[in-house]
Amino acid sequence: MKNSNVFGLMGLLAFAVSSLPVKAEPAITPDSIHIQRCSACHYFDGKSTDPQFPNIAGQYEAYLNKALKQYKENQRESEAMELIASLHKQQELVILANYYAKQKPADTPSIAAPDLSLKERGERLYKSERVYGIACADCHGPDARGYVRTSPRTTASRAIPSLAGQRPPYLKAVMEKYREGGINSGMCAMRKASKTLSPHDVDALVEFLSSR
Repeated sequence: MKNSNVFGLMGLLAFAVSSLPVKAEPAITPDSIHIQRCSACHYFDGKSTDPQFPNIAGQYEAYLNKALKQYKENQRESEAMELIASLHKQQELVILANYYAKQKPADTPSIAAPDLSLKERGERLYKSERVYGIACADCHGPDARGYVRTSPRTTASRAIPSLAGQRPPYLKAVMEKYREGGINSGMCAMRKASKTLSPHDVDALVEFLSSR
């Protein structure tokens, strides 16, 4: 009889414990994974006011994911970005990419009054064939806003970043680095096309792209 009472009491205790509400794990959010690390350069809304950093608000999520993964795996060069990416788990980088992709892009171009003659030259360069019969516009689009395309055969996504409205110092720094062979990642066509540009060509393309 005593054993029966003990077992009955144990059963009641087990039922009471199982009936207690389970405390849910807190959701992982950009705030909880220290978005201030990103906002120090790109700001909370992805629209940096510092000309040396790119605006990433509204940039394609697939492109941001790819770039962050490359930084984390040391396949893309940037001392600051490689360090920041190394501090995060891959899933946290996915959440950050999603956050910035959802931010509203800047409404106004990065330069208020472009040099029209330089801008026109830049537009001609942007639309002219560079290598393999390919123009900048063939990859980045006629409006320089890039695209994301998924292959129906392999389900792999190809993400080309938007360049429209980026700040001139950032665009110029990246183009010069490509032109001088300082960037080994990215598409072969991009690396080869950049080497066909003169410094004046770079200035013209920057003027055109930043005024889009």
